[in-house]
Amino acid sequence: MSANYIYLFASIFLGACGQVLLKYGVNQLGRISLAHSELFRTLFGIFTNLWIDTGIVFFVASMVLWIKVISTMELSKAYPSVSLSYLIVFLFSIVLFHETVTVDKIMGVFLVAAGVYFLNI
Repeated sequence: MSANYIYLFASIFLGACGQVLLKYGVNQLGRISLAHSELFRTLFGIFTNLWIDTGIVFFVASMVLWIKVISTMELSKAYPSVSLSYLIVFLFSIVLFHETVTVDKIMGVFLVAAGVYFLNI
């Protein structure tokens, strides 16, 4: 496996983990309101939440790796691979958030993974 694929999969994994961390942090905050009267309180809550802050750091790291990847890899190969994050988020959602598993969701994730495979061969 070339170094580019290692960077690609690391970028995808960090991005997916960033999503999960954001969700975990938002679950702690509760209802998010962007109403003018609550905007400052909402933004303060978001940016002082350690889980959300860590998720943002993961996103930045993912972005740096992504820039490295697309500097040398065809975008038409690299970008569809990002959809593998659906699989990662799906698995974390089941384990951490006890989200429901349905046959339709499993088939959807399988089809996405198969599509990524065929785009990369």
